[in-house]
Amino acid sequence: MLKPRHLLKLGVLFGALVLGHAETAAAHEVTDVLGRKVEVADTVKRVVLGEGRLISAFALLDKDAPFQRIVGWQNDLRLLDQHTYNAYVAKFPTVKDIPLIGQASEQSVSAEEILSLKPDLAVFSISGHGPTEHSPVADVLAKAGIPVVFVDFRINPVQGTHTSMTALGQALGREAQAKAFLGFYDQHIKVITDAVATLPAGPRPSVFLELLAGVWQAPGHTTGKSGMGELIALVGGRNIAAGAVPGALGDISVEYALKADPDVYIATGNRKPGLILGAGVGADEAHEALDRVLARPEFANLRAIREGNAHGLWHDFYNSPYNLLAIESLAKWVHPELFAKLDPQATMNQINAQFLGMPLQGAYWIDSKPAVETR
Repeated sequence: MLKPRHLLKLGVLFGALVLGHAETAAAHEVTDVLGRKVEVADTVKRVVLGEGRLISAFALLDKDAPFQRIVGWQNDLRLLDQHTYNAYVAKFPTVKDIPLIGQASEQSVSAEEILSLKPDLAVFSISGHGPTEHSPVADVLAKAGIPVVFVDFRINPVQGTHTSMTALGQALGREAQAKAFLGFYDQHIKVITDAVATLPAGPRPSVFLELLAGVWQAPGHTTGKSGMGELIALVGGRNIAAGAVPGALGDISVEYALKADPDVYIATGNRKPGLILGAGVGADEAHEALDRVLARPEFANLRAIREGNAHGLWHDFYNSPYNLLAIESLAKWVHPELFAKLDPQATMNQINAQFLGMPLQGAYWIDSKPAVETR
């Protein structure tokens, strides 16, 4: 929120920015996920990210130097996924010096700070921890002549990945890189959708995907009809929360989950005291964390957990173009026989080799240990 004592300073910044943009060289039009036609300078050198975790898209487009254009971002990557943040800092030490526009909420974002950084472009998500479609921050930037491109990797993840990567590729002059990644993405998605289309009519395996298990303030934080729930449906699963949570995120009660008694249980996480997955995380550490999550008394008696059909997934797949790896993992867990030959690790290796200058390295998904029979 803008405070009165900042208004004079903002007025000065507006004047300088408007004059600067009036002298800007040629621009071109980009269509973002909201269908907005945005005029973006032909050469974009200074970008502010509404969420730090959006850097995953830039890692695909600016392969060898993903931070070369980033002049400001939120602190959410360091606060909410420190494993990934530390991995970036280890390879690109100047990452820790990128100016912060906020911490990990829309309310913490400073429009004044963004204006002072004189960006050519701001990239915001339509939903999340940063400024969104109806944010006053976006309005301030628009009035100052700073183009804002909205992206979406979390509400409608598959189509959102398409539209977002296309828009960012056009905005950054990286159309070829965006097209190549999306071609790879579509090819892998088609393998899954074609296979699911062959399934006979009838009930689908039921799935309970618990988000930030062991970290969220109450057990049962989950996904509904959109978000990761869309991915469960894509791979031929039935999300037990689809009828209870209308959007991408919400909560169900422990009693609701126990009554549904899903065929498959999946936890997401990236930090203690929950599941530990992500950059630099070893398999042993991931298994130990998953064991702790599965031992929580609320859900320990779920049939899926008792029978060893429980798994863990890196939480930040929910807001990243890397969601393809989550989709392939989900497919194998929901329909193990149908997707016996599917290999998410091989897909990750291909992404690393073809599209990333800094490869994804670590445990990003994990299976529970086989159930031990008791007599």
